[in-house]
Amino acid sequence: MTPDAWDEFDSLWDEYVAKAVEAAKRAGVVLARSYDEYRKAICSKPVAVVVFTSPTCPACAAYRPIFYEYARRMSQYRGKVAFVEVDSYSAYEAAMEAGVMATPTTVVYLKCKPVDGFIGLADEETLDEIVRPYITKAVEEGEEDE
Repeated sequence: MTPDAWDEFDSLWDEYVAKAVEAAKRAGVVLARSYDEYRKAICSKPVAVVVFTSPTCPACAAYRPIFYEYARRMSQYRGKVAFVEVDSYSAYEAAMEAGVMATPTTVVYLKCKPVDGFIGLADEETLDEIVRPYITKAVEEGEEDE
């Protein structure tokens, strides 16, 4: 590639990242691009729902709007649950720690520890069936971190 082509690629990549950050903010999703950001995010609330993605993954691109919409719909539980997207390329230590073998992988954490999850895509109903029991448990225990 020529230097001009690399500059164009960098510009397009920066634009893509900026759009992703904005979409995540609107949905209330934390983007973690380092191991430290991942650890902070999964321990920031009693429950953390984490999707591990990679930039070149078509299934991740298809799942992202479902995950973000679910996070947006669950906004009433912001004090109890954190929704996190981890870039498995940038935060590879986090992906290794979570045992991610393919993307997307969704992992539910309760008090910083993995308790449930799945590999691949899910619709909002399936995601809710997996996540809601942990949110309900946090609500019943009165755990909140706002």
